[in-house]
Amino acid sequence: MLADLEKIVAADHQGQETVALASQEALALKRQTDAQVQELQAQLQAELDQLRQGVQTEILQEADLRTQEIAAATDRQVEELTRNFQARQGQAVAALVDRVLGT
Repeated sequence: MLADLEKIVAADHQGQETVALASQEALALKRQTDAQVQELQAQLQAELDQLRQGVQTEILQEADLRTQEIAAATDRQVEELTRNFQARQGQAVAALVDRVLGT
C-alpha cells in the first residue's frame, strides 16, 4: 500500500511539473503571440497612415486643380463682363454725345 501511495505521489508530482511546464510554455507562446500582434498592428497602422497620406495628397491635388479651373473661369467671366461694360459705356457715351449735339 505504501508503494502505491509513493507511486501516486510521484505521479501527482510529475503531473504538477508537467502542468507547470505547460503553463510556462503557454505563457511564453502568449507573450510571443502578443508581440507579433503588436508588431502586425504597428505595420498595419503604418500602411494605413501611408495610404491615408496618399489619399489626402491626391484629394488636395484635385482640389488645387479644381480651384485653378474655377479661378480661370472666373477670370474669363470678369473679362467678358468688363468688355460688355466697356462696350455699353461706349454706346452710352455715344448716345449722350448724339443727344447733346442733337444728331
